[in-house]
Amino acid sequence: MVAGIATGTALAAATPVTPPPGAVVTTSHPLFSWTLPPNEQSDAIYIADKPDTTPEGKFYDENVVDLDVFTGDERQWSPSSPLYAGAYWWLVWSHDTGTYESYYSAPAAFTIPAALTLLPVKTHRYLTLHWLDVTVRLNANVHVLTAKVRLLRHRKPLWARSESEDNLIGSPGSTTFTWYRPKRIKEGTRLTLEVSLLATGAKKKRAVVVRAP
Repeated sequence: MVAGIATGTALAAATPVTPPPGAVVTTSHPLFSWTLPPNEQSDAIYIADKPDTTPEGKFYDENVVDLDVFTGDERQWSPSSPLYAGAYWWLVWSHDTGTYESYYSAPAAFTIPAALTLLPVKTHRYLTLHWLDVTVRLNANVHVLTAKVRLLRHRKPLWARSESEDNLIGSPGSTTFTWYRPKRIKEGTRLTLEVSLLATGAKKKRAVVVRAP
């Protein structure tokens, strides 16, 4: 009898459908779906950034990045808050409708790759002050990114700056750099402005022509 219960516990649990184990997901709002044995009802879903589980099969609380508790035996779910790029694992908590015994599915891995969007660069020349403002605008799904700008004349660097900052996923970000024209460069000189976004596993670059202020 004990052996029968142990076998049932091991076999009865949710089976992940989407994303399948090992999937690469290109959205920060993945759609999770699963199947259950006829005698089971889903209770919750958990997403963690580490696969480690407790003896009963749950993720450790400190590793959980999102979760939801169900009341209507849901078989699919999508997070309301976006997920950053990275490696994740998910599992479903369910119970037997007859015995009320709880089950946890095996953690299923998935990955969200880094994605950077470099929006059109905005520049503004202050002629009386001889400076140029460069505003880098972006969207990204990474925690931290670096914005870099360079000014070149005849392919030779005149000026370069970079700034690393925390990124709020789901909201456009922007960083402004200011270049003060040195006296050796004449007003109106044609320059090349290079703008780059850098993050682990991703890079975006754009070049535009500007005039010295």
